[in-house]
Amino acid sequence: MTGTSIDAVDAAAVRIRGRGLGARGECLGVSSAPLGDLRGRLRGAQRQEPMSAGEFARLAHDIALAHLPPLRDLVRRHGTPDLVVVHGQTLFHAPPISLQLIDPSVVAHDLGVSVASGLRAADLAAGGQGAPITPLADWMMFRSRSASRFVVNLGGFANATLVPSCRPGATREEWIDTIRGFDVCLCNQLLDHIARTRAGMAFDDGGAMAVSGTADAQVTDGLAAELDRQRRARRSLGTRDELVESLSQFAQHLSPRDALASAVSAIGGTIACALDELLPPATRGRGFRVLLAGGGARNAALARSIALACQAPTTPTDSLGVPIEARESMAMALLGAAAIDGAPITLAQVTGRGALRCADAALIKLPA
Repeated sequence: MTGTSIDAVDAAAVRIRGRGLGARGECLGVSSAPLGDLRGRLRGAQRQEPMSAGEFARLAHDIALAHLPPLRDLVRRHGTPDLVVVHGQTLFHAPPISLQLIDPSVVAHDLGVSVASGLRAADLAAGGQGAPITPLADWMMFRSRSASRFVVNLGGFANATLVPSCRPGATREEWIDTIRGFDVCLCNQLLDHIARTRAGMAFDDGGAMAVSGTADAQVTDGLAAELDRQRRARRSLGTRDELVESLSQFAQHLSPRDALASAVSAIGGTIACALDELLPPATRGRGFRVLLAGGGARNAALARSIALACQAPTTPTDSLGVPIEARESMAMALLGAAAIDGAPITLAQVTGRGALRCADAALIKLPA
């Protein structure tokens, strides 16, 4: 998996027991590798800078090569897998058009295993937003019959999944129908932009600068209003929503520490608004908690802001056996395996898709 922050390839080795949507996954290990010089080329493509067909083909090849070191590392430690699932780097997303760039054949040939890719494509073809695609995987990883969970992924954009408890007597299909998932707003893209342009840092490591800063109420309110517009758009966020330069102007007059503290406060408040709208505090029930994943879960200031704004127990997904850096790559593994088993992997109530008439994943299957 590579995310919208375009910083590294994250991979997870997952042991899957069961078939289709009834499967459960166990994380055996994780591995990661920086994208290095590829970052600049990928960011240029993401910004829609012109390049030749040859350069674009080379980029698809090179991003596949960048996946090999962490995958080889996992093979050395855990053995050859039955299936590899690759998402590719999202370079453009404005449904129904979306591009997750990678040449999966490079991975299949190098590792000698079958590779599934293109997990968004069928949903987009069926009129869906193609994202978020992880809510069903969140249900597979975090479901509890007795307690609801609100899973928040703090990546370049924040997205969230509500995994409700199961109504007594409900079938599995009825339980799945109660899942809700959506993109919320800009997250690490905004924080990283402020850290990069105001403090000369790639990112605010652990949220140390934001923790030492003081949120400005007026700036926080201004940012929150813009972020809430993204939340209320009720659509998949993508290329046209990367408004980091214009949003960072709200805090231009503040110190870098206070600018980051204000942005963190606005993001936390926007996430809390999303939760309150779905599940007001009085209806959350016993055992409810907010689960944090993604790189932003290591940002102490952001985690604290979300906990205070949501007024709910907040914990990283590690507490349920899913390392925060592996939540998305584990989700890809589970979704890819379910798709190969013939199960639909996106939810109509989440993406807005119609009936699926083609396979959820393209599979490069090696000869026997």
